[in-house]
Amino acid sequence: MNVFGIVVEGPRDAVVYATIIRRIRSDVHVIPRPCGGITALLDRFAGWLKYFQYQQQQIDKVLVIRDAGGKDPQALERDLAERLEKSHCDPPFPVHFYAIKSMLETWLLADEHAVSKVAESRRRHGKVKATNKQLEGLLDPKPSFLAMLSQVDLPANDKVYEEVAAAADLDRIAERCPRFAEFREQVHAC
Repeated sequence: MNVFGIVVEGPRDAVVYATIIRRIRSDVHVIPRPCGGITALLDRFAGWLKYFQYQQQQIDKVLVIRDAGGKDPQALERDLAERLEKSHCDPPFPVHFYAIKSMLETWLLADEHAVSKVAESRRRHGKVKATNKQLEGLLDPKPSFLAMLSQVDLPANDKVYEEVAAAADLDRIAERCPRFAEFREQVHAC
């Protein structure tokens, strides 16, 4: 079994990204480390890399994942790489940087059927309407996702986010969010 560390902005990101990574690669155990927001991620990710370096468990790869919030994702990934270089941290495992085009909710909005499945499993009633917006163009997809959850009376908590990620059709996400394909490639690259 491969072991991946992930450094992410917050606890919700940790459960969703870990779920999606395990769905992309069933041979992976994920150790998430949430930082407490983007500023904390920028300040702490090198420290988490050192932490992973001295784990008793062999780490095969670490993904540092952040939201781009409408900024150029590749520029943000380069910035993370430069910060790592300046930190003088030289981990013995590959480190991949990924900036989701907008926010995590972009991917969860991509498959309204996943929200319906979670609602049905919780005996909630109602119809979830798909959003026809260009998802990766949304600067703040969170209100749209929260509206989707409210259509079927689901709470916006970590468990529901995790369940939606577990039920989502990854091919549908890739179809509606083209940068997701790059994330898949990074998960497979090891």
